[in-house]
Amino acid sequence: MEQHPVKGALPSKEEPVSLDGTYRTKYRSFAVILICCALLLAAFAVSAVWMRSGEDRFSGLGSFWERDTDHTVDTTPGEEHEPSTDPESDAAPLPEAPIPADATPVISMDLSYLSLGSHYIHNETPYAPNPEMLLNRDFSRSEKTEKPLVLILHTHTSESYLPEGTSYITAPLGNLTYTDESTQNMLAVGEVLCRTLNENGITAIHCTVIHDSPTFSGSYSRAAESIQKYLEIYPSIEYVIDLHRDAVVTSKGEIVRSVAETEAGDVAQIMAVVGTDANGTRHEHWEDNLALALKLRQQLNLGDANVCRPVSLRNASFNQELAKHSLLLEIGTAANSLEEAKRAAVLLGKTLAEMLSE
Repeated sequence: MEQHPVKGALPSKEEPVSLDGTYRTKYRSFAVILICCALLLAAFAVSAVWMRSGEDRFSGLGSFWERDTDHTVDTTPGEEHEPSTDPESDAAPLPEAPIPADATPVISMDLSYLSLGSHYIHNETPYAPNPEMLLNRDFSRSEKTEKPLVLILHTHTSESYLPEGTSYITAPLGNLTYTDESTQNMLAVGEVLCRTLNENGITAIHCTVIHDSPTFSGSYSRAAESIQKYLEIYPSIEYVIDLHRDAVVTSKGEIVRSVAETEAGDVAQIMAVVGTDANGTRHEHWEDNLALALKLRQQLNLGDANVCRPVSLRNASFNQELAKHSLLLEIGTAANSLEEAKRAAVLLGKTLAEMLSE
């Protein structure tokens, strides 16, 4: 008679375990439950590791989105942030904070328009001068003199600049870019130009009268009086340079910083404004001034440099009828810094000295 194992007893070694009958369904269900539990535990473990890693990798974003954006830009010159020494801070730098909605952006632009050529003139007059012929004129002097040759003055003496690094302003531009402080306005730029000319063999003197005081109106009349007095005292003066700074705003209302990159650092771009007799003023030698301005721009932009903007030819005379050679030079814009303007004055002085000494 064949022996069968007693239900619930362990099978002998000789007898195979049967998976048939009631035992097959129970064992299979139990196995499925075990597998599901294992999968759930594994998924939970992976999820926990991934979330921990995500918190480490993106922890910086929380501080960015939560931080207060109502702030002003730090315009302290030369201030730099030390690099982080935290080994876990290798993520890309966070984007800069947005400019406040009520602020006016400051943007940097190259206004030299070199692609238009050295002959290009921004002409607002009814005249059609010949730039090619004017550029052939020679301004070099065969005789050197220690007597004053150049007078530097400022019709709008209190014009000044924004702090270096300014990316936006929250007050009217005029309130921020005019000052009677001589170390911060056009007098500081004129001092650099005067010193550079003298160091390079051209005797120059600097008029420090504040012509736009007590009011902006009447500045040119007061400047004309100063020019005439200097010419009476120093009849050797042949060149009068009226230093200003420009103010440029885009159609979107952005304040433009007109800048050129040079080996000496960022330089405020220069623009010569040449007056004519188109407004009825007797001014017989305006073309001589235009020739000087075109030559100066050509020399400043040698080697594809972009220091000088195109010459601006205007209907008004700007007191340029008073001396043999006169130029109104805009040194940068209100959005440039004083240091950028001073660098421009050095380049201007050296270039002008070379033109007059060759």
